[in-house]
Amino acid sequence: MLPPCKSSPGHVCFFHAFRHCVSPVFRRRPCLNEPCADPVLARTATAWLAAAVIPLGGCLALVWGLGPEILAPVAAVAGAGGCVALAVAVLRTRRLTRHMTALCQEAAALRQQVVASGKLAVVGEQAAGVAHEINNPVAIMMEEAGWVLDILDGDDFATPDNLAEMRRALTQIRVQGARCKEITHLLLTYARKPDDACSNTDLNALITQLVALSGSRAKAARVQVTTALAADLPRVAAPASQLQQVLLNCINNAVDAMEPGGGALAIATSRVGDKVGLTVTDTGPGISPAVMERLFEPFFTTKAAGKGTGLGLSICAGIVRELGGEISVHSPAGGGAIFNILLPAAAQATPAPDCTETP
Repeated sequence: MLPPCKSSPGHVCFFHAFRHCVSPVFRRRPCLNEPCADPVLARTATAWLAAAVIPLGGCLALVWGLGPEILAPVAAVAGAGGCVALAVAVLRTRRLTRHMTALCQEAAALRQQVVASGKLAVVGEQAAGVAHEINNPVAIMMEEAGWVLDILDGDDFATPDNLAEMRRALTQIRVQGARCKEITHLLLTYARKPDDACSNTDLNALITQLVALSGSRAKAARVQVTTALAADLPRVAAPASQLQQVLLNCINNAVDAMEPGGGALAIATSRVGDKVGLTVTDTGPGISPAVMERLFEPFFTTKAAGKGTGLGLSICAGIVRELGGEISVHSPAGGGAIFNILLPAAAQATPAPDCTETP
C-alpha cells in the first residue's frame, strides 16, 4: 500500500506511485501540486514519465485529462504494466467516439436544414416569375369565358357559327388551364420533400423542366437561355431533388449576374469518362479573383442587402461533393463565368428508380 501524499491528504501521489513502479532513483517524492526543489530530480521524473507515455501510445495523457479523481486509483495499480491506464484510455476513447458521432449527426441534420432553407428561398424567388407566367393564360381564359357568356346571352346562340365559336373558346380555355397546371406542377415538384429512395435522374429532362420553370424570370431579366443537351447521356447517380437545387441555384446566380442589362445563358451536358458533365455559362461581368477565392463560402454574397442569403453556391458545392462529384468555376478575361460540374453516372447494370418527374 502506497502512503498518501502529504500535500494532498487522502490522495496517492502520482509521481510517488510512478517512482515505486519504475525506478528507485528518487530520493524524495514530488507531488503534483507542489514545486520540485531538486531540478535533477524533476528532469529525471519528466524523462521517466515521457518514456512511459510514449510506449503506451498516449494513454497516460488521456487518463490525465480525466481529472485528479482518476489519478489516484490508476497510480495505485500502475505496477500492473499500465493495464488500468490503458483500459481507462479505451473507455475514454469510446466516450469521445460516441460524442463525435453525435456531433457529426447533429451537423448533418443542421446541414439538411440549411439546404431546406436555401431551397425554400429559391422557391420564393421563383414564385414571382411563376405568378407572372400564370397571369397570361389566366387572362386568356377569362377573355374566352367572357366571350362564351356573351354568345349565350344572345337571342339565338344555338346557330352553327356560335356553337363552333364556343367550342373554339372552350378548347382554348382547356389548353391554357393545362398550361397553368404544368407551371404549378413544376414548382410543387421542386418544393416537395425529396424522396431518398430515388437515386437515378435523367439530367437532360430535368434541365428542360427547370428551364421552363425559370423561363419567365430569365425573360423578365432579358436573358436568353439556350441548351445543348448531349444525346444518349447516362443517368446521374443522384436524387432529382438535389440536382434541382444545384441547377436552379446556378441558373438564378447567372440571371442575377446579368441584370439589368441582360445577356445569354447557355446550359450544356456531356459525357466525361465515367461521369456526366454539366456546364453553365453566362455573359455577365465576370468574377474578380478576390471574389473567386470566397465564392463557395457560406453566407458570402456580392448581392445587395435583401437580395441574397449567400448560401446558394455554398449549398451547390456541398451537394456536388457529397454526391462524389466536382465543381469548379472559371471567369475568362473578357467577362462572364463558366461553372463546370462533374457528377457520377449511374451504373447501367443495376438500374435504380427514376427520380425525374414529368408534368
